[in-house]
Amino acid sequence: MAAISVLVLSCDSERPQVDGATAAATTVLRRGLGGQPASLDPQKAEDEFSITVLRDLHEQLTASAPDGAVVPAAAESWSADPGGKVYTFRLRAGARWSNGEPVLARHFVAGLQRAVDPATASGGADLLRPIGNAPEILRGTLPPSRLGVRAVDDRVLEIALTRPLPYLPDILTNPVASPVYEPSPAGTENYARPGSVVTNGPWVLAEFVPGNHLRLTRNPSYREPEAVAFDEVRYEFVANENAEFDRFRAGALDVTYGVPEQRFLELAGQPDSGLQHRALLGTSWFTLNTARGPLHDHPELREALSLTVDREAITAHVARAGQVPAYTLVPDGVWNYTPAVPDWHSLDAAARLTRARQLYAQAGYSAERPLRLRLLYNENQLVQRICVAVAAEWRRLLGVETELVPMEFRAYLVARSDPAQWDVVRVGWTADYNDASSFLDTLAADSPQNFGRWADPRYTELLAAAATEADVARRRELLQQAERLMLQQHPVLPLYSYVARRLVGPGLQAPGLNPLNRSYSLYFRPAAGGGGGSGR
Repeated sequence: MAAISVLVLSCDSERPQVDGATAAATTVLRRGLGGQPASLDPQKAEDEFSITVLRDLHEQLTASAPDGAVVPAAAESWSADPGGKVYTFRLRAGARWSNGEPVLARHFVAGLQRAVDPATASGGADLLRPIGNAPEILRGTLPPSRLGVRAVDDRVLEIALTRPLPYLPDILTNPVASPVYEPSPAGTENYARPGSVVTNGPWVLAEFVPGNHLRLTRNPSYREPEAVAFDEVRYEFVANENAEFDRFRAGALDVTYGVPEQRFLELAGQPDSGLQHRALLGTSWFTLNTARGPLHDHPELREALSLTVDREAITAHVARAGQVPAYTLVPDGVWNYTPAVPDWHSLDAAARLTRARQLYAQAGYSAERPLRLRLLYNENQLVQRICVAVAAEWRRLLGVETELVPMEFRAYLVARSDPAQWDVVRVGWTADYNDASSFLDTLAADSPQNFGRWADPRYTELLAAAATEADVARRRELLQQAERLMLQQHPVLPLYSYVARRLVGPGLQAPGLNPLNRSYSLYFRPAAGGGGGSGR
């Protein structure tokens, strides 16, 4: 295989002379991206491709470290009042826009106001709803100027909330919370035009070739120039993971966006493959219909279905791409939280099956009178394999007859919101922020993600109490009580935690994968010695 190096000469075949000396080569980080960004407007971007690039172009008050910790970025520090409802952020004195002007508190006020302005139509504005007056502004009943944010002075920003929000600093790592340089054009088209927008991140947009690539160059005014290891970052748009893999193996990419699932086990067995992977704060589960049909008033029947799903076998032999078995809605690794587990989690396989068959019979079902279910899922090879495998186990172990109903993704999104069309529906959720509530709130009675219409007054009370609790230890206890209560009623059947995968070339020092899959080019470094061959 050709050598992979992150030290790439600029377009001239020889290094230019500067005052009689040879100039250093331009350092370029070449990254794969799973598709073309839909928008480089930080307040409008919704897709992961756009957000990945925006983390290099714009710097928020806070950032997400490789281990998921929230760290200072444009803000050097922050604090909350005793009630947890007013946050104060102090900006760095050296923060600069790409034109050299200082980044000021009023620029963050402008960005947050723009995000919640209905005219912006921001897909990420919901993350900002806890800020004072944000719901009314989003509904159009108050002007954006009434948002609960203010510049105390040039370097101090105050954010007033409607309730305590200990994970606000994590929310503010998202590009939707980027500052706005007031004279900049405020349109998606202009944001994607090289040289048209002033930014405050480590790089600026230098080139955008639709359908092919985009190129970022070093921001000469970035607040911490020594932290920027690469003169350029080049994103190659490669939608097909196999094609991206081929480019990586040919030495055309230093780091991939993903890894073909069918190659995961092969690469995991090669110490020099460059494979990185880790479980994400995201869960795939089945929602069980508690609004109607045979499962709605039978928690014991829902438990029987869960007992007979072998998560370890599914992840090891069906998914086969590093996924982690899940027994809880909230995955491991969430800040300030230890997930609850079902009461039967400690039982061995034989004891689980015995209990499942007892519950199945108690609900009135047998070989002569089998339970019949409709399982709805989106068309996807991995999802299809898992649904087929689960349905086969339900039939083999309990006698359940399952009708599999695959749908094209857009049709599936509509159908999953209508419980009349299914008894079981496949659902996936990745946290928007590092907190257990990002998962538990999906089962709130008024949540649009509560597809099975499950409701419990005590669960509602616990979530409401946690939402107003400023003490993090007490808040954790309330959320754990809520998850334990929910797991006892089995409105969902957790399957596995998602996993992030990428390949890193030998010429690159890469950070660990972030648990929310937030990737910053700022954390990458050339390998010692400048890069070398892969030996593959």
